[in-house]
Amino acid sequence: KEYIRSGYKAVSDYLDGAYEDKLWGYFEAGKSAIDELLRELGREDEREKVLDCYRSHKPVLHLYGGVEELIKRLKCRDVRVGIITDGRPEGQKNKISALGLDKIIGYENIIITDELGGIQFRKPCDIAFRIMAARWRLNAADMGYVGDNLSKDFRAPKQLGMKSIWFRNEDGVYFGAGESINQLSVRKITDIPELFGLSED
Repeated sequence: KEYIRSGYKAVSDYLDGAYEDKLWGYFEAGKSAIDELLRELGREDEREKVLDCYRSHKPVLHLYGGVEELIKRLKCRDVRVGIITDGRPEGQKNKISALGLDKIIGYENIIITDELGGIQFRKPCDIAFRIMAARWRLNAADMGYVGDNLSKDFRAPKQLGMKSIWFRNEDGVYFGAGESINQLSVRKITDIPELFGLSED
């Protein structure tokens, strides 16, 4: 959600107004926030420029507390840490850079699925998971995947035999959406540092 708020600020600045709260209200109501605002302002002809502003903005983001420490502790234990992320490459790279994950994890351990050949490689497609396993020379059964979107994150890992861990992120966009955890048979955590204990399993 922090990324969305950051994007709405960039849009608000572009439109030379104080529209962040209005955009957020549309978002929380399940509406297409930017389209709704442009319609209200009578500036629909600027849609592509405004969307480009949102997608290309340099976000202000912060890792959740304890995440950087967790990654460092896992790496000290020789647990490999990587990221598989969906979305437009420019936006995803801006997020990764804003969070400092390119330095903490390294780009060689990050896969942006759209860069594999298009949106058809986004989750639940299993190609990125197979590539990561091959890159690390690991069997899928020796890997674990952490995600927050029950509707798409765990189909490929479960199919490949990876351990699956659902981060039930109350501050996340996907909180409350998706399939039943009982159907997926995934472990649930509510706090990222819990992963350190699970890494021993």
